[in-house]
Amino acid sequence: MRKFILGMLGVAATVFALQATQANVNAGVFEECSPCDVVSECNPCDDAAECDPCDAVCGKKKSKWFFNGHVESGLWANEYGQNSDYYPGRHGTFDPDSGNTAVLQNVQHTGYQLNQAYFSAGKSVDGRYGWDFGGTADFTFGTDARIVQAAGFEKLNGHDATGWGSGDYYSAFAQAYFEAAYKKWNFKAGKFYAPFGSQVYKGSDSFFYSFAPTYGFVPATAGGAYATYTVNNKLAVYGGWVQPDQFGETSEDNAFLGGVVFQATKRLNLHYATAFGKNTNNGADVDYFVNSLVATYQLNKKWKYVFDFSLKNAEIGPKATDVHALDYGFNNELIYQYSKKLAFGARYAYVRDKGFAYPLYWNDNTYLHSISLGANYAPTKWLVIKPELRYDVTDDGTTFNWNGGESSKHQLSGGFSTVVKF
Repeated sequence: MRKFILGMLGVAATVFALQATQANVNAGVFEECSPCDVVSECNPCDDAAECDPCDAVCGKKKSKWFFNGHVESGLWANEYGQNSDYYPGRHGTFDPDSGNTAVLQNVQHTGYQLNQAYFSAGKSVDGRYGWDFGGTADFTFGTDARIVQAAGFEKLNGHDATGWGSGDYYSAFAQAYFEAAYKKWNFKAGKFYAPFGSQVYKGSDSFFYSFAPTYGFVPATAGGAYATYTVNNKLAVYGGWVQPDQFGETSEDNAFLGGVVFQATKRLNLHYATAFGKNTNNGADVDYFVNSLVATYQLNKKWKYVFDFSLKNAEIGPKATDVHALDYGFNNELIYQYSKKLAFGARYAYVRDKGFAYPLYWNDNTYLHSISLGANYAPTKWLVIKPELRYDVTDDGTTFNWNGGESSKHQLSGGFSTVVKF
């Protein structure tokens, strides 16, 4: 009870301190406010947007320099009352079989936690009138930050070493890239978010508090460079060279990254992304292929449906025991925007894990079903409250309540987070 009270006081103090500084930060995540109707990243609701309708409508010019961010913190609990656990002698390496965390990923323990203190700064680019140069640096601290740590950057000792933090709390540069634009071309070089699946890292851009299960086996970030060419207002293609979840760790790790974004209709958007190549992991050569397809369909002004299918296939050897690893799954999200301040959502996810130990740490050839019910309530333009109730079930009886008695195949958990934007 004491920990709960202290946690709530921490949330209240953060909200009160930031309330006086909020003025023009946009409201709910799912408010429709993009007039561009094009493929490019272009939403005036975002302070770092690459286009602004006021340029044409009001005659105002928006600064390309930006500084913004958010703080997400919350409470989570599971039916077994389990806390997180760590492998002994491995620099705080988290044991995913402990507690309620095997498939939640962002929720590190039962109780209050600071998930993300997120700061973004940089300069956006606009190549409509010729060459333009900029860049972005995003720094994050909290229980989620270990997800976006890259081998060779924050994890200086390799793939399995966790750096820049200890225990539950870590830090990372989620993104740090240089950007250039010219006419229909856009170029990025550095560390950036990998374009796989519908799940995003930033709590301010994600409807649900917990992460979708598929987020565990697709790359969260990538280091390298790629170019995007906007063919027209319906089609964009991109391609380049990257190191998934790495940043220049070794010259032997190389992958092709490519994708297509297609605005099929005014309501339907399709995004396909793929990466294939080779990397090294504890002395083993890994040939892998990962891809995802995301379909977003706006049924009407109130309802939105998102479908996401992701797959990762890897051949591990010959320096280690030959393993054929296959992970695949899909997410279904249905969002109902009840009002400008309140939205409801439901998510059903399925994951199949065949011969691959990461990230679910189950026995060979297992599956997971996950159902979440949630809501987003935005009482002000700078605050979003996200309650969620989640139920997970697998065919592996050792997944839940692993270190608290008799293990279980299913688990009921839930909680809520607050996202304060600035």
